[in-house]
Amino acid sequence: MTLAIIFNGQGAQYEGMGLDFNEQIPMAKSVFDTAEEVTDYSIREWIESDQEKFNQTQFSQPAIAAVSLAIFHSLKAEYPQISQAKYMAGLSLGEYSSLMASGMLSLEDGFTLLKERGRLMTEHCQVLEEKQPVQMAAVIAMPLDEIKALVEEIHSEETPLYIANLNSTSQIIIAGVKDSITTFRKRAKEAGYKKVMPLKVEGPFHSPLMQAVCEPFKEVLAHFKFNTGSVPVISNTTLEEHTPERVTDLLVRHLVEPVRFQETIEQFQNEGVTHLIQIGPGPTLANLLKREENVPKCLVVDKVADLALVPEFLNDLSN
Repeated sequence: MTLAIIFNGQGAQYEGMGLDFNEQIPMAKSVFDTAEEVTDYSIREWIESDQEKFNQTQFSQPAIAAVSLAIFHSLKAEYPQISQAKYMAGLSLGEYSSLMASGMLSLEDGFTLLKERGRLMTEHCQVLEEKQPVQMAAVIAMPLDEIKALVEEIHSEETPLYIANLNSTSQIIIAGVKDSITTFRKRAKEAGYKKVMPLKVEGPFHSPLMQAVCEPFKEVLAHFKFNTGSVPVISNTTLEEHTPERVTDLLVRHLVEPVRFQETIEQFQNEGVTHLIQIGPGPTLANLLKREENVPKCLVVDKVADLALVPEFLNDLSN
């Protein structure tokens, strides 16, 4: 039996996330301290009493990564055997948590990079919004071929629309200008699909509408050193293992190409992964897996209390 570790992404934040780890586990507090020192952000204060901050990508990305890494390092300190995981991966922002957890990117560099990435993305989203409102939406229980056909039908230079995330067989994320998504919702409803739900994110991530961010982000990435990690990290974009030589190009492509999370899980299955630990705020990834067939067993570690569930899960893994 084989373990992989997956990390949650943006939009999963909630009030109080990770603060029990910060209060009870010194290793977690150290991660939060590092994140706040590097970014000069009051992350724990925002988590406790200012959730509105996380409506902006520039603040939510370092904060969610801080929670994820605080949980991961707490888990690793108590159960070092998780370092023997076969793979790591994440959903969107969660890929950066994976890179940091694997050691491909140091905590200090990771939080610095996410601050810059978030700033560039927020600034560009504000420019887009001034021209024409933009949006992402989750399409539930509509076949992918029908989604593709409808996206192609609606997409134009004036009303761009793209598939942004392939999360599961029953959840696809689309991104575009708000008018195109409104049209998509109307036509999907006419076809009998009523669940097209706008997401609370700042922009049309993982679509060509983010192209203007690519070159400045590539320049930012040039200042960071990536190492060979202790655990292979799977790219959202290509499903290949990240390497120090290729990671920069793939992280730039990650801005404008779809997240292939469903295929990541399928690849895990093909590689013999039987157990997953999902780390980060909320159970989003585990909930996606519940709708799939024959997927690996998944344990969510989101609260300090969840640590008590780990021994039985690891024992099952070793049998």
